[in-house]
Amino acid sequence: MEARELLQFVAFAAAVIRGALFAQPPNVTYYFDKSSCTLQVDWLPAETPNSSCIRKYNVAVHINGNWEEKNCLKNTYWNVNVPLDEKLDFDIQTSCSPKCADVSPWEKTFSVEQNGAAGTRARDFYCTWKNRKRMECLWLAGEKASPNTSYSLFYCFPSRNGTLTRMEQCKDFTTNGSFFQCNFSFPHEHVSSIVISVQGDSGNTQPLCLILNNINSLVTFDPPVITKLSKKDHGVLLTWNTSVDLSNLLYEVEVDNEQNPRTFQNTLQEYITVDDPNVKHTFRVRVRSNEGQWSAWSTSSDSEGSTSTFPHFLLVLIPLCVALLLVILLIYLKRIKLLILPKIPDPEKILKDLFEEHNENQVTHETPSIEETHSLTIMEPAKNEK
Repeated sequence: MEARELLQFVAFAAAVIRGALFAQPPNVTYYFDKSSCTLQVDWLPAETPNSSCIRKYNVAVHINGNWEEKNCLKNTYWNVNVPLDEKLDFDIQTSCSPKCADVSPWEKTFSVEQNGAAGTRARDFYCTWKNRKRMECLWLAGEKASPNTSYSLFYCFPSRNGTLTRMEQCKDFTTNGSFFQCNFSFPHEHVSSIVISVQGDSGNTQPLCLILNNINSLVTFDPPVITKLSKKDHGVLLTWNTSVDLSNLLYEVEVDNEQNPRTFQNTLQEYITVDDPNVKHTFRVRVRSNEGQWSAWSTSSDSEGSTSTFPHFLLVLIPLCVALLLVILLIYLKRIKLLILPKIPDPEKILKDLFEEHNENQVTHETPSIEETHSLTIMEPAKNEK
């Protein structure tokens, strides 16, 4: 019996010690700031089992079924940016280990209540970071939101010392039915994350909070501009430029709408091989950063080569045809000229014809005809008789 009682005592003592080591801190409270998407948790210090225990607090947030944003703290408060989801919980554990290595498995201890009615928050939210200078964000109204609901967008980002900057409101706001868009200047190239909050004008509208931890994935550039195309050997030398002066840029060159564009890196000129350089080819180029999104395609440009496939026999036939057409045209032009401008008579010939006609008339009048001579002969005796 003594051995059994000793084992029970040891087990009880271990439970007491373990309870002291991993005791939950008292008076845990939280506050959620929907404008900055910040969850602030506060608690009172937990008792330490002995003087050698340097109390640490292991904290984590449960988002979409996963424990995220874990941290090991010495202080008795925790501020963390969290998105608003249908289910958001956080847990806190105590530890005497410097790195919180001796804690128990996570449990969903505290549940964060959501504001607003489900289905009213903005949906299909999407942002692009144009040329690392301007953020363009688009979204749709919540499926169950009132048709008259209007939204506002706020944003902030961590400063160099890790603290959040003051929340700024986006002013360049446009709306079209249930479609919303807001653009704001964001030239902070050193920033790697941004916190965005989209809120409705009604307390019944659930806010949307997003923490974009890798905003470099949102980067998109203006499409490149093709500046030169020149035939070279068995391909085409393609030259283009971009609106940004950055390294580690990827380019895709598309030839004749091919399914698999060709990829190049850190270049503004590339020799593109083609099946037949003497045939006209169409080229397009687009660009992205290593982590960003592809830009739109550039304006298409055609290579000079279509005339080289012209049939050689036509080079001889066409001039002959042109010469023949010119001869025919000259003949018809001569006839047309005669119709429009009649031939001018020759005065010398006209006068000669007139003189000849006049002389003929004189001879005719001076020499009587045989009938006239006979008539005169008959009439003379009659005159003598009288």
